[in-house]
Amino acid sequence: MSKPDGASDRSATDRPAEPFKSLGNETRLEILRVLYERTRGSGSWESAVSYSDLREAVGVRDKGNFNYHLRQLDGQFVEDADGTGDDSGGYQLTFAGFEIATVIDMDAWRSHEPRGPVALEIGADGGVDRADEGETDDDSIDGGGETEGDDSGVDGGGATDEHEPEPLTAVYEDSVVELRRGDDTLYAHALRPAGAADRGMEMDALLEVASTLWRQTIESILEGICPYCHATAERSLEPEDVGHWTHSFTASCSNCGSLGGSHVGVVLLVHPAAVSFCWDHSIDVTDRRFWTLPFVDDGIVTVADEEPRRLRLAVELDGDRLEALVDDSVTVTDTVRHGAANERRGGAGGMGR
Repeated sequence: MSKPDGASDRSATDRPAEPFKSLGNETRLEILRVLYERTRGSGSWESAVSYSDLREAVGVRDKGNFNYHLRQLDGQFVEDADGTGDDSGGYQLTFAGFEIATVIDMDAWRSHEPRGPVALEIGADGGVDRADEGETDDDSIDGGGETEGDDSGVDGGGATDEHEPEPLTAVYEDSVVELRRGDDTLYAHALRPAGAADRGMEMDALLEVASTLWRQTIESILEGICPYCHATAERSLEPEDVGHWTHSFTASCSNCGSLGGSHVGVVLLVHPAAVSFCWDHSIDVTDRRFWTLPFVDDGIVTVADEEPRRLRLAVELDGDRLEALVDDSVTVTDTVRHGAANERRGGAGGMGR
C-alpha cells in the first residue's frame, strides 16, 4: 500500500544510531544472548545473573576486556539488578535489551518452508473458516457451506461483483501470513517462524494466530496508538481505490511512517453498536476471524459527503439494519438501527440523508 499523505518523512540520518553502535561486537551480543536465555529460563523478568556467572557463560577470560564490553551495554541494554551501580546484585536486561535480544534471536526468525496457498471457502452465513491442511491450490477451508436464503452478503473479501469472485486464498511465506484475492493482498501480518513451528506449521492454526494479531493491530490503530512504537497513530480515508478495496483507510505514525491500512468496515470491529448488533444475530465478533464479518465488505459502503469526506456503512442481518457514519479521521460519529425492534440511535448527532 502506498505511503499516505502526512506520513513521516524522517530520513535514516535523522534517527539516532548511537545506541546501536554498542551492539556491533560479538562479545556484547553474547552478553545479551546469555542474559536473554537466563531470563526466559527463569520465568521471571527480574532474574539476575551474577557477574562471575555471566563472564563464565560469555566465555571471556580477560576480566578487563569483559568489563569494557559490559560497560558499553550498561544503562542502555543491561543494568545492575539492585541499582547500586556495582555488580554485587548481578546483571539483567533492561526492557530495551530484552526487545533487542528478542529481535536478534536467530531462532525467532529462522528460515522456513512456505505454506499454501490454500483457498478459503466462506459461506454466506459468514461462518468461521476451518482449514483443510493439504498443500495444493485446490485445498479449501470450509466455512460451513452456503446457506440458502441468507442475504447477509458476506463473502470474506468484500467482492460485490455479479460475477463469481476470485477465491480468497491464504499463504505463509517470508514470515508473513497473507490473505489474497487474485493478485491483491487484502491482509498481511508478520508471524515469527518460531511461533509457526510451535503450531506445526498448520495453516488453520496460523490463520487463527494471524487473525488475533490483525485484530490487535487494528484495535491499536483505531485507538490512535502505533502498534510498534506506541506513539500517536493518525488515520484518514483513502480518496481513491486502493488495491482490492474501493473504500479503505490508511494510518501513519510520526516515528514509524506508514502503518498500512485496511477496509474501512473494520472500524466497526470494536464499536459497541456493531458488536451488540452482531450479538443480537448470534454473531460473536470476538470469536470470528474478522475477515468473515459482515462489515468487511465494499457493498455496505456509500459516500455520504465529499467535503469533508464521510462514508455511510449499512449492515443488514435478518431484516435488521445498522447504519454508521464514518468521518475522514475514520471515526464512527453516529449510528442508527432499524428493524423489527424500536429504532435505536447512538453517537453525536443525526445521521443525515
